[in-house]
Formats: sequence, C-alpha cells, structure tokens
Amino acid sequence: MTEQTRDCRKAANTEYDAIIVGGGIYGVTLALEAGRRGLKTLLLEKGDFGEYTSFNSLKIVHGGLRYLQSLDLPRFKESITERSWFLRHFPRRVEPLPCLMPLYGRGMKRPAVFKIALWLNHLLSLERNKGLDANRVLPMGGIASIDETKKIFPLVNPKGLQGSALWYDACMPDSQLLIMDLLQYACETGTTALNYCQVTSITTGGGGGVKGVVATDRTTGENLEFRATTVINSCGPWSPETISGLLGEEKALYQPSLAWNVSFNRPSLSDHALAVQGPASGSRILFVTPWKGRIFAGCGHEPWLRNPEKPMPNEQQMNTFIGEVNDAVPGLKLGLSDVHRVFAGLLPTVEKGSNVLTKREVIIDHGAKGGPAGLYSIGGIKFTTARLVAEKIWGMVGGKNPAFLSKPAPMPVVRQSFYESGPMTTEAIAKLKAEDPTIVHLDDLLLRRSTLYEDADHNEMQRVAIALGLEEPEIAEEIARCTPKLQHLALEQK
Repeated sequence: MTEQTRDCRKAANTEYDAIIVGGGIYGVTLALEAGRRGLKTLLLEKGDFGEYTSFNSLKIVHGGLRYLQSLDLPRFKESITERSWFLRHFPRRVEPLPCLMPLYGRGMKRPAVFKIALWLNHLLSLERNKGLDANRVLPMGGIASIDETKKIFPLVNPKGLQGSALWYDACMPDSQLLIMDLLQYACETGTTALNYCQVTSITTGGGGGVKGVVATDRTTGENLEFRATTVINSCGPWSPETISGLLGEEKALYQPSLAWNVSFNRPSLSDHALAVQGPASGSRILFVTPWKGRIFAGCGHEPWLRNPEKPMPNEQQMNTFIGEVNDAVPGLKLGLSDVHRVFAGLLPTVEKGSNVLTKREVIIDHGAKGGPAGLYSIGGIKFTTARLVAEKIWGMVGGKNPAFLSKPAPMPVVRQSFYESGPMTTEAIAKLKAEDPTIVHLDDLLLRRSTLYEDADHNEMQRVAIALGLEEPEIAEEIARCTPKLQHLALEQK
C-alpha cells in the first residue's frame, strides 16, 4: 500500500515499470489499471490532477442509448459496462439520473420509434444492475404521456407534443472528487503521483527504446530525470507537443476543439435531465440537467485554434448558445447575467479547425510506426470509457512485454475517501492538507478536492488559505492566483 506523497527527488531515484504523462481522467485510470496489474507506476501532471478538460465535463456517465440509433453496438456495450462499473465501485460519487426527451413526431423522434429503442436498450443491457446497491439500480425506460411529460417538465413546449422518451443514465455531481477518489485508489495500488511536474522531453536509449522522461518540478524549478522503459503520453491537447520531434508522431492524435457547459443561477427545470431541441430545422439537441439545484446546460461546441491553456468561448458564442437553450425551452429567457460558471475544455476532432468530434479514442504505438519502442499515446474522447481504454492500452503494451499482462486484481478496498462535498471546517481543511500533500495551491483544494469553489468569495479564499497554514505574503499571492479561476464568466475576447 502506498500513501499519497509528493517527493519528486525520491521518485527520480526510483526505477518504474511505466511512466504516465498527464493526470486527467485518462492518466488517472491508466495508473489505476496499472496498479491492479502489479505495475510500479509514476504519474506526472504539469498542473493539478483533473484540472483541465476532465474538470469541465457535463457530469454525466453516459450509457449507450444514442449509439443504438447508428447501430454501433460495440460502443453501446462499452458504455453500458463502464457506467455500471462506476455505479458499482463509486456509489457515493455516481448516482442514477432519469432523463426525458420531449417528442414531437419529427423524424425519428416519435413515441413509436423510441418505444422500440428503449426496449432494445433494456434487452441489450440486462446485466446493467448486477452488483449494484439497491439505490443505484437503473430501471427500464419507457414512453411518458403528454400529461406525465408536463408534470415532469412544466416548461415543456406544448405545441405538437406527443409525449416523451424516459430512460435512466447516471451522473457524477462532483466529478472532480470522483477523479480524486480514483487517484487515491491508484496510489493504494502502488502509483506515485506528482502534480506540478511538467515533462519537457522523453529520453531514449542506445537501442532506440524509451528510457524515461525529463521533467521540471514547477514548485522548485528543479529539472529531474525519471526512469521507465514504458512511457504513455496522455496529455490531452498537449499530447502532440509532448512527443514533438520524435519519430512515430501522428497528426490524428489530438486536434482540439472547444466544448463547454454552463451552470446558471436559476432553479433547475426538473429533477430529470432534459434532452431538448429548438423548433427550427437543424437545431441541436441540448442537455439541461439539474445540478446542485441549478440549471446546468451543455454543450456548446466550436473549433479551437488557439493555445490550449485557457479555453473559453467568447461573448458571441455564449450568446448564441444561450439563445439555443432559450429556443428549446420557451419562456426561459436566460441571459449572460444568469451565468453561474462556464465549464470549458478541449476535445479531439476529426481534423484541425473542426468541431466534429472523433467517434473513438486514438491509441498509438509509436514503436510500431518507426518511433521509440515503449512509447504510446492516447487521445481520449469520453470520461465514461476512460478506464476501459486503459485496459486496452495495457493489453497493447502486454503484447510487447508479457510482464504487463498480469490479470488485474479486484478493485482495492480503500479507507474512506479523503474528500467530502459541502462546507468544510477549518479543522477539516487542515486534516485534508495533512492527508493529501499534493495540495500545492489554494485552488487545488477549492476547485478539485472539495466543492467550495461553487460559491467561494474573497473571504472564503482567505479562510481556506489560513486553514492550509499559509501566511502573508503567500496568502495574497495564492488568492491572486485563485481568483481568475473562480470567475463565473471569464469569456475570451473575439
């Protein structure tokens, strides 16, 4: 059993089976699955764990209902299996989410068609509730009548309404805490996890294989070399930069587009997630979910050709998105002044300058393409299936190195999570800091190891900074660093 620590020099003096570069949901699940296979793994993240796109998801653990429309049964089965995995192993973070789609008889969106689709969804996922707690079971869906639809969704557009499709998915209201729990599991199985440790180069040996990485400890400025003969590049939009100049690079790895979701300071429209669409031809389907009592809507999606560090829609894009939500829910009349927070990140697309997302993850064995042996890259697309992708990667690595093919051990029995949602006392903050030394900055705790960011102001930042044991001038520096990250509407300029 390994405690969570942050000792970069000690890690540099250790030989690892594998180094994972990038600490989002894909890197964290890679570390977890490595640990379950008995591998000694180092996870390096240039910022904080789960800080970027992983933090900004729609907070839904999707099943595969939408894949039935295209008869993509492999993706359907993967999504169903992984949704059940999250519900089974993290019932305190992942919970059932009833979903409702009003039907107006346009195209495939007719009650008769959806009745068949929902029946198939049930038949093809009969084991979805196996091993789940009773309060995490997902019922079979069905067709709700017009009256039932209006009761569930009072603001539904009644013109032409024929009823609605009702099904059950899952949600993770505090997705950032789920990532931290996954990381805790990974550390319990032997992972060493270092945040604020930025990889600057991948090193190779005389035989052409990787031998490790060079990284900078951003808290001290020290450059350190870490050793392993397997390196997995899981850096999201920074993945191409990480392997730049090495043979076996592929442009298809990660070509980013902007995606965002918005929470509004308005009461949620229903206790169901709502799949809604404006009446105009070609209108997109939007999801409007009940998050912490607020309206939470997603997702906006546009091309992105700028630096990946601070993705954010501009004012015009936000106004267009809010207009789409208003068109789909007549009478809602949302505006920019109602925005509570914009959750923006980058997702991979089919080509540069596009907003058409890739359908599946991209996994590259660079050694098989003329690059260094032992170097792999992943361009992931879905939070839900990240763990399954990790299994695929370790299977690929094991094809070259049988030592990586060990049968995964059962999920570890971990003591109670360090991380809690809701208010935190000064004592609880100090205790959390003692338990998790990877808390380096004020925003690490406020945004990613608690739910305090949701309503934090200057006074709350001051209180938390003092509870973390900081003193002036560090308190002022940390508040200045954290304040922009708490802004509710930090729109990019046009």
